[in-house]
Amino acid sequence: MKQASVAIPIKILLAAILIVTSGCQTSREEDLRVPDVSRSIGHTQIFFTRRGALTKNRRRIFPTGNYMKQASVAIPIKILLAAILIVTSGCQTSREEDLRVPDVSRSIPRRSSSEVLQRPVKLSSGIGVLHQKVTTSSAEAQAYYNQGIAYLHSYGWIEAARAFHEALRRDENLAMAHLGLARAYFNADAFEDAVKHLNRASELAAQGKCTPKEAKWIAIIKLQMQAIFAPAGDQQTHLHNDYKHAIDELIALDPADAHAWVLRGNAEESRPSGRGQGGGTEALGFYEKALQLDSTHWGADHYLVHSYENLGKYEQAAEHAHKYATAAPGIAHAQHMYAHVLPRLGRWRDALEQLILADRLEREYFTQGVAPIEDWHRGHNLHLMGIAQLRLGNAEEARRLLKEAFDLEVRGVRDGRYIDAWLEFLLLHEQYEEALVAARSAQSRSSAVARLLGAVREAEALLALDRFTEARTAHASVQKYFAEYEKEVSGHPVFQILIQSYSRELLEPLEAQFALRGDNPQLGEESLIALADDYCREADFDSWATGLFRVEYFALVAKKAGRTELMRALIDRLQCIDPDYTSRFR
Repeated sequence: MKQASVAIPIKILLAAILIVTSGCQTSREEDLRVPDVSRSIGHTQIFFTRRGALTKNRRRIFPTGNYMKQASVAIPIKILLAAILIVTSGCQTSREEDLRVPDVSRSIPRRSSSEVLQRPVKLSSGIGVLHQKVTTSSAEAQAYYNQGIAYLHSYGWIEAARAFHEALRRDENLAMAHLGLARAYFNADAFEDAVKHLNRASELAAQGKCTPKEAKWIAIIKLQMQAIFAPAGDQQTHLHNDYKHAIDELIALDPADAHAWVLRGNAEESRPSGRGQGGGTEALGFYEKALQLDSTHWGADHYLVHSYENLGKYEQAAEHAHKYATAAPGIAHAQHMYAHVLPRLGRWRDALEQLILADRLEREYFTQGVAPIEDWHRGHNLHLMGIAQLRLGNAEEARRLLKEAFDLEVRGVRDGRYIDAWLEFLLLHEQYEEALVAARSAQSRSSAVARLLGAVREAEALLALDRFTEARTAHASVQKYFAEYEKEVSGHPVFQILIQSYSRELLEPLEAQFALRGDNPQLGEESLIALADDYCREADFDSWATGLFRVEYFALVAKKAGRTELMRALIDRLQCIDPDYTSRFR
C-alpha cells in the first residue's frame, strides 16, 4: 500500500514521547524500564516488544475470566523508539490507499435507506450514558458523538448514524464522527457508505485534525475492515490478528480507556466483524476489565450478556442483562436482551414482560416516522415474543405476533428469515393447507432467503398431506432457491457463513423427512435424532427456544409416519431442551 508521511507538530511529538517515557528509570544507559502508567493495568503488567504488542515471555497475554497475568521487562532504546512510532503511526498510516468494497458486497441490499440514516435528530434520554472525549470545540458535537456511540453499543444503527451526522453538522472536521458513521453504516449493510466515511476519517487524521490516539482508533477500524473484506483463509486470519495487535497497542497507549478494552473484547470473536454477539471465554476478561475501569460502561455489560449466554452461564448473563436494561430503559434491545436469558432460569413470564416492553418501545419509535422495515430488530423481537407466548400456552397471541412478523416487508438479506416462525407455527398446529398458501406466497418475495424458506415449508406441508409427487416438485424448488442464495452471498464477508447454517437448519431436516417417508426410514430417524441433539446443545435463546418447537414438530412427523419409538425419543429431547415443558404428544 502507498504511504505518505505528514508533519507532526513538535508539541504532539513531545506529548507522545512523554506518554511513553514518563516515569521511566534507567537500569543501564542503553535500557529503559516500562513506566508504571504503561506497565500496570489493573492486575496486568504489560510491556512492549518489537511488534508493539502485549506479551509475556514472547507470548501474548489474553485475559481470561476475571483475572489477568503479570509480566514486566526492560525496554532497549530501539524498542522505546518503536513504541513512539506506535503512537505516531495512526497519523502516518492514514494516507494509505483508500479502502474499497469488494464487488460481492456491492450487490447486497442495504438494510436501512440513506435518507433515514441522515435525518436530523434531537438529543435523547433513556438510551444509556456513555462518554468518549473527542477533538472538537463544539459541546453539541461532543454530545451528539456520545449519543452515537451509545446507540452503537445497543446495535441501533439508524439512530447512531443520525447522531453522528448531527455531530458533523456542528463540526465538519470531527474525524471520530466519520469513524462512527463507518461503523454504523457497515452494520446497516451499507458497505460503500461505510468505507466512504472511514476514508474521510483517515483523510482528516492525515491532516492533523485529531489526536494521535484518535488517529490510532481510525487506523484500527480501517484494519478491521481490511480483515473483514479479505478472502477467508490465511490472509484474513493474519489481518484479524493484526487488528487485535493494534488494539493492544491502543491499550498500551492509554491503559485506562474502557472503550479500547471493550473493542478488544469484540475482536476476540472468531470473525473480524465481531461486534459483541459471538464472545466466549477469551472475551470475558476484556469486558470485565472495562467495567473495572468504568463500572457504568453498560456496553461491556451488553456484550457480557452475549458472552455468558454463549457459554451457558445464565446466572451471570442475567446479572449483566439486568444492569444493561436498567442503564438504557428507553432502548428496545436492552429490554430484549434481558429476556434472552430469563427462560433458561425458568422465568418465562418475566421474559415475556421484557419482550412486551421492547415491543412497546419499538411501536412508539415507529410513530416518529421510521418504518419497521428500516429497523433490523423488529422481526427479531416479534419472533421471540411469539415463541414466548407459545411456550406459555397462549397460542392465539402467538399466532397474531408470528403472522405480523411474516407480513413484514422484506429488504435485506437477513430479513427473510423472520417469515419462518409463522410457517412453522402452522405446520406444528397441523394447519397444512394454510401453511401451503403462506409458503407459496413467501416464494414470491424478493429475498432469496424468503423464497428458500417458503419452498422448504411447502415441501414439508405436502409431505404431511401425503402428496408426495408435489412434495418432490417442491424439493426441486428448494434446490434451486438454495443455489440462488449461495450465488448471492458466496464470498461475502458477512453473509457467506449463513450458507452452512441454512443447509443444516433447512435442508438436512427436509432430507430426513423425505428419507423417513421414503425408502430409507432408518437414515431419516438417525438424522432427526442428530438434529434434535444439536438443538439440545444450543446456548442462545433464538436457537434454543426455536429448537423446542422444531423438535416437537419432528415428533409430530414421527407420529404421522407411525414411528412411535422415534416420537418418544424426540419427546425425551424436548425435556433436555426445556425440562418444564410438557409436549402435547406425550
